[in-house]
Amino acid sequence: MENLTNQDLHFVVSRLPKDLVVGIKNHKLIVAGGFIRETISGGKVSDIDLFGQSVDTLKLAALELAQDRKGRMFNTDNAITVLSPPRLPIQFITKWLFTEPSLCVDSFDFTVCQAGIWWDGENWQSTISPAFYPDLAAKRLVYTYPVRIEAAGGSMLRVRKFLQRGYSIQSASLAGVIARLCGSIDFRRGYDEKDAAKIITALLREVDPLTVVDGVDLLDEHEVVAQEAKP
Repeated sequence: MENLTNQDLHFVVSRLPKDLVVGIKNHKLIVAGGFIRETISGGKVSDIDLFGQSVDTLKLAALELAQDRKGRMFNTDNAITVLSPPRLPIQFITKWLFTEPSLCVDSFDFTVCQAGIWWDGENWQSTISPAFYPDLAAKRLVYTYPVRIEAAGGSMLRVRKFLQRGYSIQSASLAGVIARLCGSIDFRRGYDEKDAAKIITALLREVDPLTVVDGVDLLDEHEVVAQEAKP
């Protein structure tokens, strides 16, 4: 793994909300994925994803932020989302837990997402895939074959999102995404193409995003269900 340039690291940190920085430092959270990519590339940031070592830590951090912002918490099996329009949605990812930032960054399915920053107690630190900068510059999707429990259609839906944003994907990476999706189908049962298509459609719908919650566009793969933030 490599690191962000000092200039990019300082720029990404400067774009973090001040109240969120407090929570990141207090709870030893990791910022990773799309926020870093879009901030560096000048794209549109849709939310900020945070990762941690335990579900309890993430829940506490989310609750503190929701109370401080007088916002609302939305819970799913994947994440806790704090909404306080017009501010950016903040997602505390509970499905995947990490003891080390490098493990978090390694878990992303495309190299342009493999970037993370955190506070080590004294300074801001970062880690990225060696392919992060060149693939981001080329707007190229390279599949990483992540070893993690995830919805089978998740990466395919992210491919669709990236293609809409002007990215390209070469056949080898697209084949990897398709293989992950088809790997969840037991073709020994004698499915024909139409049957397989129905199953794949269901797998894609399983993680299809709910795009509007309380008037806020959530352009991600986490379906949300409303729940009031309580002390």
